[in-house]
Amino acid sequence: MQPARSRGRAFTIIEILIVVFIISVLAALVIPRVLSAMTESKEEAAKARGSQLYTLMVRYNQFHPDSAIPLSDGPVAAADLAKLVSVNYCTDDDLVNQVDSSKGWSIVSGRLVPSP
Repeated sequence: MQPARSRGRAFTIIEILIVVFIISVLAALVIPRVLSAMTESKEEAAKARGSQLYTLMVRYNQFHPDSAIPLSDGPVAAADLAKLVSVNYCTDDDLVNQVDSSKGWSIVSGRLVPSP
C-alpha cells in the first residue's frame, strides 16, 4: 500500500508567484518615496547648517575684523571657512556640505547655501 499524499500542506507555484508579485509592487511604490525623503532631509540639514555657519562667519568678522571672511555673494573659500575651525567655533566635520560632500558653500542673497 502506498502512503497517501497530503494535499493542501504545500504552496503552489502560482501562490508563491502572486506573493512575490505583490511584494514587488509594494516595494516599487515605497522605495522611491523613501529615497526622495532622504534627499529632502539632506537638503534641509544643509540649509540649517548653512544658516549656522553664516552666523558663525558674522560672529568671526565681529571679533576678528583684521582677517574678516568676505560675506559677498559667490563661493566661499575653504581657507575662509577654516578660520572658523582655527578659533574653535566649529569642527572640520561641521563644514561638510551634506548635499554633496565634494562641493563647498556659496553665499546667495545673504544666505550660505550648498554650492551647486
